[in-house]
Amino acid sequence: MEAPTARGTRLPVVQYDRVFSVLERCDAARTIPEFKELLLESLASTFSYRNLTCFAGPTIKEAFADRSPSLRGSCVASWPGYRDRWHEIDVLSSDESCLLLSQEGLSDIDRLRTVPAWGREYIDGHMRQWGYRSSAIMHLQFPRGGHALVGLTDPEPHLIDDGAAAALRLLARHLSAISRRIPVEVPSLPVLSGRLQEVAALVGEGRSNREIAETLFLSLDTVKKYVSRVLAATGCRSRAEYVARVHVPPAR
Repeated sequence: MEAPTARGTRLPVVQYDRVFSVLERCDAARTIPEFKELLLESLASTFSYRNLTCFAGPTIKEAFADRSPSLRGSCVASWPGYRDRWHEIDVLSSDESCLLLSQEGLSDIDRLRTVPAWGREYIDGHMRQWGYRSSAIMHLQFPRGGHALVGLTDPEPHLIDDGAAAALRLLARHLSAISRRIPVEVPSLPVLSGRLQEVAALVGEGRSNREIAETLFLSLDTVKKYVSRVLAATGCRSRAEYVARVHVPPAR
């Protein structure tokens, strides 16, 4: 027996059963770290995917640089090299792939129309080194505008057939609905000096360096130094990450 998905693909009922099994387990999560662990465990047990990752970040592009992802299978061993050398040229970080992730919730190396030269370097380097012949990513929306990338890699070619792709797109939509409502513990800010506090507040409001300089009557170079110190003190890699993960807008 089969049923149609929103895209019109006939999805076997067994795939629906797998989707609902994963959703049921993940719905029990009370924190984002717990959600990530339950997600990888349920994908392994329900879909039999062995090599899994879950990266998170304030944007899809920045999620590829996550320094503390959840890992399963051979990805535990392959991740240090990926982190140090390959994440910036992951073939699934291409503009085409990121557009698919944003619009459809899934990108698969076998379904890309074009592979840039640097993406080919990634395939011939990192993937070949670890014997991976399949690579796909599922995109989820996380709380406070964050993003998660769930990676699936395997030595077998063509890991994601049309039925599995339809199931994963459906799963991504419903997982996002679950993850977005999980409460997020806001990290406590370190104690900052008076001027740094002022700069941090303006960065959190989305002000540019020039706007901050004009507001606080500082030189542009001084503002840049203060912003760098704010990011370093809060452990954020970018202004976007600071706004998404640390800054809490004042109540209105």
